[in-house]
Amino acid sequence: MAMVYDYSLVNLLALVVGIAFLFNGYVIVRSERESLELFVMSLLIGAGLIVVALVPNVFQLVANVLGLELKARAILVISNLTLFVAVTYLLNRIGHMYDRLSRLNEELSLLRSELEEQRIDFEDRQDD
Repeated sequence: MAMVYDYSLVNLLALVVGIAFLFNGYVIVRSERESLELFVMSLLIGAGLIVVALVPNVFQLVANVLGLELKARAILVISNLTLFVAVTYLLNRIGHMYDRLSRLNEELSLLRSELEEQRIDFEDRQDD
């Protein structure tokens, strides 16, 4: 039984955004500047968007598995779960960045203090 899908501009946009997420994941890995978690998140979101773009009725299957009557409810559940994971990850990253920034500020203050002491010692030696 061949399934015929009704594609729209939304499907095209989802496909483009999904490919952009996959490309972003590739760039992250290639440049080795970010963590594995960010790569996996980009990969999952990109792949999910591509699947939704190519198989629009996938949410009907999700609705059936979750025991929901409407496909729209399945879309909302999956979207909310995805947003929850993304926000939790980003809040975690912000916390880590805040800790790193605090440590960097402490180190910078210590270096400034040490530099000032060395400058004063150098000036004292010049005066002698």
